[in-house]
Amino acid sequence: MQTLPVYYDNLRILTNLAAAWVSRHCVRITYRALDADKANERIVDPYFIEPAAAGHSSYVVAYCHRAREVRTFKVERIEDIQETSETYVIPPDFDANTYFKPAWGITVEGEVATVRLKFVHELARLMEETVWHPSQILEKQSDGSVIMTLKVFDTREFCSWILGWGEKVEVLEPDSLKRAVAETAVAMLGVYAGKVKML
Repeated sequence: MQTLPVYYDNLRILTNLAAAWVSRHCVRITYRALDADKANERIVDPYFIEPAAAGHSSYVVAYCHRAREVRTFKVERIEDIQETSETYVIPPDFDANTYFKPAWGITVEGEVATVRLKFVHELARLMEETVWHPSQILEKQSDGSVIMTLKVFDTREFCSWILGWGEKVEVLEPDSLKRAVAETAVAMLGVYAGKVKML
């Protein structure tokens, strides 16, 4: 760990963010969203800070005064932060576990979907011995395969997880996710068309 590089700007921002969270002070952040051309300024009330190992990042769940709703912000996209003199109260009905429960990873957006995935028999044991999501239900099939049912947000990171299993998994429902996975697979094939000799 001592040989890894230290990103002092990120460390400063995370330290100030944590201090504001503990003291319950609103913060003014300069934030650049992933799809934004430039950063913009907003006032937020930090509710919870969540490290995400999969993305090697940290996130803050906060009430955004500009959007007037709870949002999730990636700490590494915060370019500057200033603690204000204004204080806030975290609503008593906010619970981080409930907030993230339908999420696959850190993204909380869209509608919660009932997802059914069929994994081939080679992966059945791995699926059965791992808790991938708190909502998962597994059904062993007569051919050795296993069907996993989940209630999750249908997000890009969840779709990427499915694609990571390649041909070893089939999306049974919903149709929207089935279509998204199929379209991505076709697009990937197009990237390598004519560049790889198929066996």
